[in-house]
Amino acid sequence: MSTIQRRQSALWTRLLCLLAAFFLLGCLQSAVVSASPTRLVIRQDGDSLPDDPGDVDPIQITGSPFDPAPLEDKEDKYPRLDECREKCSVAKDKSVFYSQVGKHEDKPADFASKEGLVMVRESYPSGFTDINNAWKNFKRFSRDFSIAFAEKTSGTAHVLLPTNGDSLVKRVWTDHEYPIMTRADGLCTRIIKVDPDDFSKRCILWDREGKEGDDLPKRETISDVVVLTFQEKYSKCGLNNGPVPPGKSAGSYDRGTCRVHVTQYQKNEANNPSSVYRLDIAITDAGGKTLGNRFGVDAPTNQYVDVTSVLPFVLSVAAGEVDDSAVLFRYASQSWGSNDQEHKCSFGGYEDGNRDGDCDFEC
Repeated sequence: MSTIQRRQSALWTRLLCLLAAFFLLGCLQSAVVSASPTRLVIRQDGDSLPDDPGDVDPIQITGSPFDPAPLEDKEDKYPRLDECREKCSVAKDKSVFYSQVGKHEDKPADFASKEGLVMVRESYPSGFTDINNAWKNFKRFSRDFSIAFAEKTSGTAHVLLPTNGDSLVKRVWTDHEYPIMTRADGLCTRIIKVDPDDFSKRCILWDREGKEGDDLPKRETISDVVVLTFQEKYSKCGLNNGPVPPGKSAGSYDRGTCRVHVTQYQKNEANNPSSVYRLDIAITDAGGKTLGNRFGVDAPTNQYVDVTSVLPFVLSVAAGEVDDSAVLFRYASQSWGSNDQEHKCSFGGYEDGNRDGDCDFEC
């Protein structure tokens, strides 16, 4: 055998040895993997929460081969309830809750957007409620930030609940949020249940004044139109799953753009000897028909006075602290001041102890 042939034979031998070594290494790795416990891969949409924070899928709190550490090595670094209370902020009449109506908040988010309301995520700084796969106990955290949101909710709140028979037992809504908002020291005054498939269907789930039947305030008659109270306009409904009844007829009016006219009387003047402002308020529809009014009502600084009318919601008006302060308005999800051009407000100056102004709003 020549020298060249001996070298070629030696090269082939080395190559075969290398191939055999790689084959044995591959077999060894397969054996190790097959002996390891199976782990579920986390697939989490970082831009959405579960339908109900109590509905966190176990997969979301299970270790993954792509996590920095297995579940048993993770720490619970999510904020606690006290920090959630510190970070949460939501304006009066702006809270929206939901349970069992869709995995990715599509319907609640759509409702909140249409009504100018706020869901739990939006009440916290950006990123505060996100899932961090390097930590454990997101379910505990989601419960805590939901509890803080319920505690901060004030005035009227809305909740989207299922109507298809899905159980509401052991949900964050039924176990925490609803009981918190309805307790004696709660800031919430009314909860409106909304049909997730038809936002126009709403009913009174709970009212702090608890007006029912004979306890309802007497009807008023304005411009020969019988005006129903809010409790009469909207059927009462229960917490349990079921269809949302349609609103009751409150009288006809031209829908679209309504107008509120306000006369504000200065304090301690001949036509208002009181130490607080006094208001005359009148509501008209798009056709100019009077829908409701109140005259000579005292309006202490920044305290809203309500005007019932043919409209399905109460219009609330508040006077400011000094003469130049804006008059404030609230109707359904709308809120504005007398200096708001979006509502086409036009207020003049004081003359003979009073000023007049008008604002438009959607009705």
